[in-house]
Amino acid sequence: MRRRRSPSTGFVLAEALVALAVAAMTIALLTSATWGLNMAAERRAAAAQTSAVDWLAARRALSGWASSVTAQRMGNSLNSLTGTAATARMVVVQTGGSGATGPFVGELRVEAQDEDSFVLIAALHPGQRDARVGSDNARETQVIETNQPMRLIYLIPSGPGGRGVWRYETGSGDDGLPLAIGVEVGTERKITAPIHPTRSASCLALLGLAGVEDERCELR
Repeated sequence: MRRRRSPSTGFVLAEALVALAVAAMTIALLTSATWGLNMAAERRAAAAQTSAVDWLAARRALSGWASSVTAQRMGNSLNSLTGTAATARMVVVQTGGSGATGPFVGELRVEAQDEDSFVLIAALHPGQRDARVGSDNARETQVIETNQPMRLIYLIPSGPGGRGVWRYETGSGDDGLPLAIGVEVGTERKITAPIHPTRSASCLALLGLAGVEDERCELR
């Protein structure tokens, strides 16, 4: 007598095939998800690395200008450095690399490209001696771009103990030159550059670059 195949045998086989198909799909999804996460992590790492390099370049540029600020005298910064949250201009003297001869006006400017893009621009105004004005022949370069609001901020020499207070504008200049200038992104201060003027702007204008090494040009 021929034995009939049990109906359950075919059902079990179908269940096994379905289970294999589900397992294969799950593996494929997990693999693709892992690959996607890896790609996202690599993109974040690359972005962070690029951002770090950009901020390093921005810090060097700002520190170079801030350390080379000159002034007419220590107690007044009206002509030497003027700034708001969006723009800072300072009279700078450098002996090489800038392409400028004698003191010039260096400018930092924050511009909003759109709701999610803010750029910091550095501009050099050759031949200028007054931080209150710019020029038509400025040489500009974009220093860094962020996706958060960016502001310039200044450490004004006033407040308890003379340690200074951070403000978003330099005011009339009666408080003297700021102790430092910074770049703020969101609520975080990303860069801080100290300002240590050591040379008289009027003396440098008279003697030129030779005044950088001349004791008569020491700021008093």
